[in-house]
Amino acid sequence: MAYFGPANQARQYFIDMGYEPANRQTTADFLVAVTDPNGRIPRPGVSSMPRTSIEFSEYFKKSGFGHSNQSDIESYPAEFVGVPERASAYMESAQAERAKNTRKDRCENIFI
Repeated sequence: MAYFGPANQARQYFIDMGYEPANRQTTADFLVAVTDPNGRIPRPGVSSMPRTSIEFSEYFKKSGFGHSNQSDIESYPAEFVGVPERASAYMESAQAERAKNTRKDRCENIFI
């Protein structure tokens, strides 16, 4: 994984990593270019930026976003798995969402 975090911080993440966006390059194009060895532009004076997929992954794992991601993964089971209140809340939410999109005249003919 090269990046998993807020979309509005992705561009700066790769700039801080050591890559420079091309002149007038959109953020989406810059993010794609960073993953292409022929499309990325190293920032002047930076020589230790990741170059391989393994190096990108290791850089991410050591970053603040990587630590936050790992923490979320570790806390997920305690917060969500085997918690009946969460399951009930989800079922109610899903049912309410379906109810918003169901025509009233169709509801009378549904039998469960």
